[in-house]
Amino acid sequence: MARKNVLKFEASASQSMASNFISEPTVIKYLDNCSYQILITTIDSTGSFAVQASNDYEPNEPGVAEPNPGNWAALPLSGAPTAGGADDSIVIDLNQLPYTALRVAYTVVTPGTGTCDIIFNSKQVGG
Repeated sequence: MARKNVLKFEASASQSMASNFISEPTVIKYLDNCSYQILITTIDSTGSFAVQASNDYEPNEPGVAEPNPGNWAALPLSGAPTAGGADDSIVIDLNQLPYTALRVAYTVVTPGTGTCDIIFNSKQVGG
């Protein structure tokens, strides 16, 4: 019987909603179905989120001569995920991903108070 590999972790914790930020990259070379959950706690911050992908990102790992920060491009998402000045929970579903790495970028429109946490989850098809 095949098993299903699952990966879940906090990609970003307590990020300030007052300024732009980018989460740490997540290498997804052998993962198929991924999702981000963005937990927003604010009363006045607004902005937009984008999931960015890279095929040339290489982290500083054993056996890698020089890390490559990568070239990143935003993935087209149906409906732009936004922070609308109130507490919210956003889920972004990403399936059959042919990329090396992903990350989340936040662009502030109205800086305010509050924070956001980003949780990454993935499941490998087959095993």
